[in-house]
Amino acid sequence: MTARFFTVHENGVSLSVKARPGSREDAILGVRGAELIVAVRAHAEKGKANEEIVRLLSRILKIPRGEVELMRGAASPHKVFRLPLAAVSLLSKIGSHQ
Repeated sequence: MTARFFTVHENGVSLSVKARPGSREDAILGVRGAELIVAVRAHAEKGKANEEIVRLLSRILKIPRGEVELMRGAASPHKVFRLPLAAVSLLSKIGSHQ
């Protein structure tokens, strides 16, 4: 099952993210193309923005922080995270508002 910015696998969900570090607020800005646009106040230095994206996704998707895993893109604005299957419901809602 695929919804443009996330893909469901039997062992979890792959979520494509476009990071916007150094923003005014921590927020999910929407979906553009095949990525979820995520703004964080932290700057892209020493992994700070990645940590804030994990915190934000955890809070918004109501999943434990330890279950949000950065798979690819640690030094890139284009990232892929692995999430538990429990995130599908809220991701689908985010996608349906686009």
